[in-house]
Amino acid sequence: MQNYTLKNIFPYLFKILSIQIIFKRNYLGIIALFFLFLFSSCVDKKELSVVAQKGVIDLSNKTNQKEEVIILKGEWQFFWNKWVMPKDIEALVEKKEFQYVLVPAAWHTYKDPKTNKNYSSQGAATYRVEVKLPKNLDKKVAIKIPKIWSASKVFVNQKLIYEAGKLTTNPKEANDVFLGELIQLEINNFQKKSTLDIVVQVANPDFFIGGILENFEVGSYKTLLQAKEIQQAWSEIWLGLLFFIAIYHFILFVFRPKQKSTLYFGLLTFFLGTIHLVFADHYFYEYLYTNFNKSIQPRLYYGSYFLLFPTAILYLESLYPKESKKFMFPISGGLAAVSMLFLFLPTYIFLEFIQLLQVVQMVIAIIFGLTILGTAIYKKREETLWQSLGIAFLLLTGIHDGLNTVGISFTKYFDLIQFGFGAFLLLQMGVLAKRFSRAFNRVEDLTINLEGKVNERTIEVNERNAKLQEQSYVLEEKNKHITDSIRYAARIQESILGNKNSLNKLFQDSFVLFKPRDIVSGDFYWFSEIMIEQKKHFIIVCADCTGHGVPGAFMTVMGNDLLTEIVTNKKITAPNEILKLLDEKIETTFRGESTRDGMDIAIINYCQSSRVLDFAGAKNPLYLIENGAIKEIKGSKHAIGGGKSKYKKRKEKDFEMTRFVLSAQTTLYMASDGFQDQFGQSPNGEVRKFMKKRFRELLLETSKLPISEQEQRLQKILKDWQKTEKQTDDILLMGIHIK
Repeated sequence: MQNYTLKNIFPYLFKILSIQIIFKRNYLGIIALFFLFLFSSCVDKKELSVVAQKGVIDLSNKTNQKEEVIILKGEWQFFWNKWVMPKDIEALVEKKEFQYVLVPAAWHTYKDPKTNKNYSSQGAATYRVEVKLPKNLDKKVAIKIPKIWSASKVFVNQKLIYEAGKLTTNPKEANDVFLGELIQLEINNFQKKSTLDIVVQVANPDFFIGGILENFEVGSYKTLLQAKEIQQAWSEIWLGLLFFIAIYHFILFVFRPKQKSTLYFGLLTFFLGTIHLVFADHYFYEYLYTNFNKSIQPRLYYGSYFLLFPTAILYLESLYPKESKKFMFPISGGLAAVSMLFLFLPTYIFLEFIQLLQVVQMVIAIIFGLTILGTAIYKKREETLWQSLGIAFLLLTGIHDGLNTVGISFTKYFDLIQFGFGAFLLLQMGVLAKRFSRAFNRVEDLTINLEGKVNERTIEVNERNAKLQEQSYVLEEKNKHITDSIRYAARIQESILGNKNSLNKLFQDSFVLFKPRDIVSGDFYWFSEIMIEQKKHFIIVCADCTGHGVPGAFMTVMGNDLLTEIVTNKKITAPNEILKLLDEKIETTFRGESTRDGMDIAIINYCQSSRVLDFAGAKNPLYLIENGAIKEIKGSKHAIGGGKSKYKKRKEKDFEMTRFVLSAQTTLYMASDGFQDQFGQSPNGEVRKFMKKRFRELLLETSKLPISEQEQRLQKILKDWQKTEKQTDDILLMGIHIK
């Protein structure tokens, strides 16, 4: 193939690489760049196109030009399952214990003439070809031995000129060599004889493909060396380009971590670069192969190969998230993980499964990739044509190489996958570049009119701020007015309920802990002294109305008035009767309304002379502490009021009364549920309610203190518990000590 010179193509190269052509007109720039890379990698050498027939390449009547190279392809003699020494070949030829096969090709594509079945991939064989040289061949002749991918020996005119690895059919003893060689032949070997008798012995005990897979070449040492150096130079340029692209996209990801596509694209090129580093023709490969553990190389190669497929799925998912399915990456990644586990097995074991694992992963990745791209094309997503072209190049070169391994060759190249990846990478770079370009264009559009928009926004913000300040002032005034009204309502509520310290007039040893949540309270206390048959009776009420704040406060006023009417005016002192009548009056008040307002309440009637205490409660209990033990007397399960009754008859809703004769040194406590429902921080830092159990323990512990100190103690414990938490509900707690 005639080489293109950079001198002639530089002007057009710069033209097709311009941003206008690549990103705004069409895809010719990227495609042209790909073919430029492909053509530039060709070496400026000519080939003598004479194919071996019946094991002989006859060039005796040819005139050889200095730069011409003899390609040793065609029909070679083939001796299966034996390593024949050159001196013994003629005897086997006479016995016709051989066959003619096409070289280069994998020997599992050859059929055994005895069984008409293909040979196994693993085994041993000997190849032979005779080359009748042109008369004017350069005396400084050399032979290029390609990578045979297993152990081998090469003889020229019965002299061993090259040995790689160990010839064996035992996989455990295998020492495969993946390294070609350029050897200058000694003139004396064929000075009198113008024929090269080339014998190649090959062993393949473990690899999934065996035989001579690339062409042997004979020609001027200078020409072959120059061709090798040029090929290696281009291979190193390609290698450097891959790692440069990978690092560049890793840096892009660092600055824009939300753009995951740059990370996955960088990983794709990195894995491809690793594959190229391990087994491609370049100086680094020769250095690595000579100086490092050879068993690591195939593992590094196939490990990178396996990771390519799930990374490709991640890359497509990052570009087309709506077209991707959640199961695609787990399946592809799982297969890659399983494949990676095989790499920890001995070389002769994992090499048996490599080809199957490669095929399975590739097929699944292709199906998933085509599904994503097909859906994106159907939905007319941007840049899908670029993606499809890249995948097409990748598939075609992959299919080509697959056919090559079974002996169907369309080109002289054994491996074209790097060109497929080259086209894929260039097109993907175009996709990412176009997306970045589109993002930059949007930024530029925003930047052009940014100052004007900022001024407009500033004026709007200033106007809004002025309105907000005006509204804030109005709201502040209204809030102040409402708050003042509520505070005044709190004073009215206090005057109606009476001063909590008034309880001390009835019981010297008593306290009332009263903490409204919202200035006015939905909890209320009520107490009164009644003379019955010349005996003093003290009626004490602790109530918790539905709601808190202003709605609750209205209920407290109603409850206070109704209690005054029932107890003070009608002289009804039995706690259960007070509750029953109170329930009826509240139900009557709200009859026909959809409200569920009511109250939980505890009432005691204490006769000082007889020390008899009667208690009844509507859900609220009484706590009685005697002789160092606390006892909870629960109220009835019915609340006062609460809307439409679920009972068919009023008499079904009854309140029980309990009677006690109090012993000396007894303490009584009545409370709403505000204290025990208050949120706070437990010792381990967890936010939780105080809870009823802890509340009972607190009352028992506090009862040991003088009654005059108990309120202050309870206030401190509540504050320490609450800390930064807001008050949950109104809190009411009444304590009475009876000597």
